Amino acid sequence: MNPRVLSFVVAAIAYGITLTIADIVLSRMHVPFLTGLLAWALFTLSITLIRPVLTRTLGKSVHGYTWVIGLATVLLSLIVTTLLTPMRISGFMTWVWATLIVWVGTIVYDMVDDRLVAAARPIADKVQGEIDERLDRGGPRGTGTGIPGTGMPGVGGAPGMPPTDPTGSGPGYPPPSA
Repeated sequence: MNPRVLSFVVAAIAYGITLTIADIVLSRMHVPFLTGLLAWALFTLSITLIRPVLTRTLGKSVHGYTWVIGLATVLLSLIVTTLLTPMRISGFMTWVWATLIVWVGTIVYDMVDDRLVAAARPIADKVQGEIDERLDRGGPRGTGTGIPGTGMPGVGGAPGMPPTDPTGSGPGYPPPSA
């Protein structure tokens, strides 16, 4: 699995846990159950995009105060998430506490990020291998309609034509020369 995708998924889970903790602790914060995954993904995406922008913009003026960038990133990401998802935070102190709780969670995540991704990589690779194997076989029943080695299901040709095989390993390949 692509390391960036895996890192994003692990981050979304970690940030989702911190958002859920804040939701449980703060009575005036609500992350709906069914749309919580959307809030997790949007929060992760926004924090991923906002952090580098703030670091470049404020980097020289707050050198040595990276915690300010962290707090600002979390606050802006919470604002974006509440504006674009059903997640709700009401009251000034709830905003303050939600920002602090999620910020502490991001600090913990940042400390263990590489280890979490390293631990998740074998699991993700195994799942990806199983998916590829099923696609190569043409499905869970092993119907054999997959195109070997491509991870793609087999595709039939035009009506009246035999199925095509872009790998060139099927019968009739290579095509007769003109």
